[in-house]
Amino acid sequence: MASYLLAHDLGTSGNKATLFTTDGVLVESTVYSYGLNVSAGHRAEQNADDWWRAVCETTRQLIEKAGIAPSDIEAVSFSGHMMGCLCVDRDGVPVRDSLIWADLRSSAEEERIRQQISDEAYYYLTGQRLSASYSAPKLMWLKEHEPETYRKTYKTLNAKDYIILRLTGKFLTDPSDASGVGLMDIKKPQWSDELLEICGLAREK
Repeated sequence: MASYLLAHDLGTSGNKATLFTTDGVLVESTVYSYGLNVSAGHRAEQNADDWWRAVCETTRQLIEKAGIAPSDIEAVSFSGHMMGCLCVDRDGVPVRDSLIWADLRSSAEEERIRQQISDEAYYYLTGQRLSASYSAPKLMWLKEHEPETYRKTYKTLNAKDYIILRLTGKFLTDPSDASGVGLMDIKKPQWSDELLEICGLAREK
């Protein structure tokens, strides 16, 4: 009996799901689109439940199209858009919609960081340029403008982190997504105490 690998890619406009055999042969592929809430002030948000709905629906479609049993799938992998800020509580429930990579409302927070560390030093530490695109300035903005959101936040996640949480109950990320937060000391690697202090953010969040 054949076995399969299922890959999900949570993009900005939708989820692309692809089914392969374990030998790497493409079996089926499908896309599920979801919305993007763009508004004045360089704001771009998405509802995390839309990501979950997209993953569930595309998985169902692929299983039906291929005529296989769920148990025939050996492993599921995820990629997704990075540099987001989805705030969830201790139960993993989103506190608000996610600020995605395209949300640039935190330009003032970016400048606050730059006043305390040079672009060169920041790049040397994180391997990233300092930008409002990254997660740390977004969380700083929420702490300043939505303090109740910040207070309720147990963890901040990226798109695929949230789906993995829904599937496993575990709060986790990987080094690639973590580097896009803008707080990672890539040489250690771990969250930078210096940057956490500069940004005024709690390590546990």
